Amino acid sequence: MLSTADKKKIRDFRRRLFVWGKRYCRDFSWRRNPTSYNILIAEFFLQRTKAPQAEKQFQLFIKRYPNFSALKGSSLVELKKYLEPLGLRKRIPVFRKLIKVINKRFAGNVPEEYDDLVSLPGIGDYTASAIEIFALNRRKALVDANTIRIFSCLLGKKISREEGKRSKLIRECAEYFSSLGRDFRKANWLLLDYGATKTGRK
Repeated sequence: MLSTADKKKIRDFRRRLFVWGKRYCRDFSWRRNPTSYNILIAEFFLQRTKAPQAEKQFQLFIKRYPNFSALKGSSLVELKKYLEPLGLRKRIPVFRKLIKVINKRFAGNVPEEYDDLVSLPGIGDYTASAIEIFALNRRKALVDANTIRIFSCLLGKKISREEGKRSKLIRECAEYFSSLGRDFRKANWLLLDYGATKTGRK
């Protein structure tokens, strides 16, 4: 359980983060239109590529395939054109399974329940939580390599990436962070931006 001192550190960090964000907040297409589909595609693209590099491919992809129904008829050759430049050649089979499952089980719509989201091919806790926070406006814990590093540093702990994924403390930090204020969605965007700036990820 987070101590009173730990909670204060997180609140103080959040306040500083919004000040920092006035200068360093990033702008991407999927943030301007954060639908479940856009967030899912963006997170899939970001698995091997930093956000600024993924932006161009994302825009081209969304223009060609605005939803999963449109992706239903996509060919392997077409998908390679968009995914290979992002270093996702080996992930194409998973992406094709994802297209098939969403069209077959969910009528082409990204599901809204967490358990359904993590049941999808290639979708784990982080992407499911990102969809819930940014597209569905729900207060969820966002845990990835960057947030693990940020919160462990904030509390003066040495927690590795693998340990952080299982760490109750890190999840409590992320949950508490998302519980603060009305603008929790922006706060989590800024958390990702801060992590990218400080660690060179995404």
